[in-house]
Amino acid sequence: MSARHVLVAGASAGIGAAIVRALAADGDAVYACARRADALARVTDDGRLAKFQACDVADERAVTELYAWIGKHTDHLDAVIVCVGAFGAIGPLVETESDAWWATVRANVFGTYLLVKYGVPFLRLGTRPRILTFSGGGAFGTFPRYSAYATSKSAVVRMTECLADELGAEGIAVNAVAPGMVLTEIHDATLAAGPERAGDAHFERTQAVMRAGGVPMDVPVSCVRFLLSSEADGLTGKTIAATFDPWTKEGFRTHLAEITASDVYTMRRLNPVNLPDGPLKDVLS
Repeated sequence: MSARHVLVAGASAGIGAAIVRALAADGDAVYACARRADALARVTDDGRLAKFQACDVADERAVTELYAWIGKHTDHLDAVIVCVGAFGAIGPLVETESDAWWATVRANVFGTYLLVKYGVPFLRLGTRPRILTFSGGGAFGTFPRYSAYATSKSAVVRMTECLADELGAEGIAVNAVAPGMVLTEIHDATLAAGPERAGDAHFERTQAVMRAGGVPMDVPVSCVRFLLSSEADGLTGKTIAATFDPWTKEGFRTHLAEITASDVYTMRRLNPVNLPDGPLKDVLS
């Protein structure tokens, strides 16, 4: 099989950097981007593991220039992996700086939008094309004091589901990965914010997870490898929790069509019909 051509955005550190190294080791042709060119150079061994280009993904001109650069090396992509995201504004919503709050949403949501918008023409020419986005804390539950991050990640999940419906007929699968609490530099922001802004509960949880070692990096990386593989053919529109969904099990992999057709692993409203039998269900139904 010929090498896949894969764009990894947010590749300068953490999970994105690990994905670059893993896919390069698999023999894929990887194009890495992030804002920090010096960090990209370290991750890619000065371009020997992967080609790299500095890019602010929330800047439309920068993203179009990124794809023009990719176009000089290949006419197609087989995967676009959007591993961008920062906590940004931390603290009670009413106490956050408006510009910082909006910058978080812009980078995490608009950046994902731009990477997909200009990446789809390349994916249409690819083999078994995939788009992978990254979910995070607060996408499916509340994340107090991290409202900008939680709001943005919820939006990314909904965007992922919309794209799956829009692009399914073209054979482009679109899924999100919820990686779990991997020890990356994103958590430095929580430690810097302190319990006063981050809240006692999350600050203490972050410290405890860091002491325990967190989720091994291999867990989300292996999940990405699965979602890019032929074993995931037919799966689209889902957010897969790398740490606890049974994506490694044969039963999961033999029921992908049923999983895709169902509402499992999606963002949905809980309606009264879904409540257990009892007075509340009777009143609301």
